[in-house]
Amino acid sequence: MTVVSDPSSLVKTFLRRPALAWATKRLLVACSGGADSVALLLAAAKAGGELGWQVTALHCEHGLRGKASERDAAFVMELCDRSGIPLQVFRGGLAKGAGLEERARDWRRRCYGQAAEHDRARLVLLAHHAQDQAETLLLNLLRGTGVKGAAGMQVLSPLENAPGVRLGRPLLGFSPQSLRAWLQARRQTWREDASNRDVDLARNRLRNKVLPQLLAINPKAVEHLAAFSARLRPAKGSADLAGLLKLDSAARQRAALLLAKGQGRADLGHGWVLELGAGQTRVSRDTETLAPNVPLLLGKLAWGQEWHFELKPGFADARKLKQANAYWFSQELLDQAPRLRGAKTGERMNPFGLRGSKLLRDLLAEAKVPLWRRAGWPVLEAGGTVLALPGVRRAQGLVVKPRKPAVCLSWKAPQA
Repeated sequence: MTVVSDPSSLVKTFLRRPALAWATKRLLVACSGGADSVALLLAAAKAGGELGWQVTALHCEHGLRGKASERDAAFVMELCDRSGIPLQVFRGGLAKGAGLEERARDWRRRCYGQAAEHDRARLVLLAHHAQDQAETLLLNLLRGTGVKGAAGMQVLSPLENAPGVRLGRPLLGFSPQSLRAWLQARRQTWREDASNRDVDLARNRLRNKVLPQLLAINPKAVEHLAAFSARLRPAKGSADLAGLLKLDSAARQRAALLLAKGQGRADLGHGWVLELGAGQTRVSRDTETLAPNVPLLLGKLAWGQEWHFELKPGFADARKLKQANAYWFSQELLDQAPRLRGAKTGERMNPFGLRGSKLLRDLLAEAKVPLWRRAGWPVLEAGGTVLALPGVRRAQGLVVKPRKPAVCLSWKAPQA
């Protein structure tokens, strides 16, 4: 039995990218009616629905193929109606002649911008796949290009003349054969565009005559060409940063890889680090040290470089229990060797008021703590159990009882 790859999982991963944290939950998907775009639309509808995105299709009819173009539009309308997907249709009147590919591309881009403005969307998905990327690389090389052109199409790029709108290409790692196999497994048909066989157009000539020869030499030629572009792609995003910081070649590569990944930490050399996460970026001096692990006693305590704590006894009332920057515990806390330390990989706690446990890293992320501050965030432990992430959440246990002695842990956190 053949296992068919599901492109919706790739689309879901794409929509979860930190670089899209700014986007509204409105998603446009360009659909011509061909196999690639039909697969993208159905995969996006599935993934977007699971993640809470509102998905709308858009179809651009160039008006170049007469009745065939009309049948393409009718097919997309029927598909969207049957699938319950809203649809915007744009009709053009392009004339054949010189520069047709470029003129058609520019017209489609204008349609994308209008559709995004109408839907208040900030993301338009296109169905470019691995073979499209390989073709783009070869065409750019034939025309004469540097690293930028060899990097081919970006997974995420701005839409010209539409500020704040981006084009997404989540299927650049998929082959067209895989997309068709997925559609066939779902018994979903598509439209074939006869103009794709017109070898007067450079891309079609490359697709129909050159690529078959390359595949005859190496069946993985397309895969390797697309992978080569993917390795170069980060250079587009890191060029300005690298120039600004005067990075050496090794630091440029580390920065480029981090920018492509979208989150994490990279050493830029000379005591500087680049940190990305939660839609935020920071270049700073590398002051990261191991989080201290110290006993928590009554009185004041400086923890790390900028945290200041105080543990003092008292009696809590309803007003005190609601005060900011403080957690109250029963006096038994003092008998369980409380301490402040850094978080451990994969560590969990049982948040107060919730059922079950949650990863500390997830709680920090939900509180929108920047990635570069999470490794040095204090954890309150007592009796071998995590009792609190100060400033984020306290855990269940050692609850204050009415009219009983208690202890209060208060703190002053560093500035963001």
